[in-house]
Amino acid sequence: MKFANVGFVGCGSHSTNNIYPMLKYARCRLQAVCDTNEELASRNARVFGGRAVYTDAEQMLDSEKLDGVLVVGPPQIHYEIGKKVLERAIPLFIEKPPAPSLAEAEELARLARANRTFVMTGFMKRHALTYRKIREMIASGAFKPAAGFIKYSHWPATDLKWMLLAMSIHPIDLAIGLLGDVAEITSVMYQSDRAISLALTLRFASGKWMQLMLDSSQPRIQERVEISGEIDGGNALIVVDNIIRMELHRQGMNGIDLVTSAGTPGLHEIDPVFDLDDIKTWRPDYGIPNMGQNSPFLQGYAGEVREFADAILDHREPWPGTDDTTKAMRVIDAICRHPDGITRL
Repeated sequence: MKFANVGFVGCGSHSTNNIYPMLKYARCRLQAVCDTNEELASRNARVFGGRAVYTDAEQMLDSEKLDGVLVVGPPQIHYEIGKKVLERAIPLFIEKPPAPSLAEAEELARLARANRTFVMTGFMKRHALTYRKIREMIASGAFKPAAGFIKYSHWPATDLKWMLLAMSIHPIDLAIGLLGDVAEITSVMYQSDRAISLALTLRFASGKWMQLMLDSSQPRIQERVEISGEIDGGNALIVVDNIIRMELHRQGMNGIDLVTSAGTPGLHEIDPVFDLDDIKTWRPDYGIPNMGQNSPFLQGYAGEVREFADAILDHREPWPGTDDTTKAMRVIDAICRHPDGITRL
């Protein structure tokens, strides 16, 4: 089996806890580690099997033969170092947000295309097991979505752009990943001295729509996704609570539903229906841990790193790919310009 030799720029707490450990699940080898703090770079190389240590990203790029580079740090680092990677025609993985602004994200996408390579943004929720299952059901035609709802809350923030770029970009990109390109945004913002609440309606090019309730007043992240549609011609609803619990609700006939026209049974004649197929639930089996049900796979961190390595080795665009670099950023840019009102993209 072939493995991609990758370089990694950034040794902060997020990359060290959530991204470096995922390399072992992917077809890649850690060739070089870079951080301006040599002690941190040496530590991560030692812990995760890196073969070389650098404190200068350009020196690493010029000295090593790399099949791909991961850059995880502040947005400005994603943009500045990301440009240097793409200018050398090396596939690039950057954590979200891809850049501090839409214009800079668009520049990264242009560079990737011009140099016949790709840029992949770390929208890990696209690879979370529950959301991946929904996407597969939609792609196969088993589930035909009509509309959706996402409630997403996280720790306090009073700056709208920071709130959107730092955290709320996740549910925005998830909506795009499930229902496609956004055509119109309706936004209403409420702000206090310690938090922002944002009510969004995203209308997609397909005609479908999704409501997002984004809030920055909580002590921890809370997430709920609901998507209504059809399965086998009947109404259905998929619900995901905090990524790890998924429910499929299907419309059944129970009680009053049976009394629809003359000649049907009276209420006193109807027995309640106990249908185990009415609601199906999936959750991890924590009693017997396995790769497919541990946190890295449930949340999507392992899936995104796997996808990056596979795209390199298969010589193809990853998912999300270069075009996806700007889609959520375009929505965020529109909201920041018009937090109260309607914007057509």
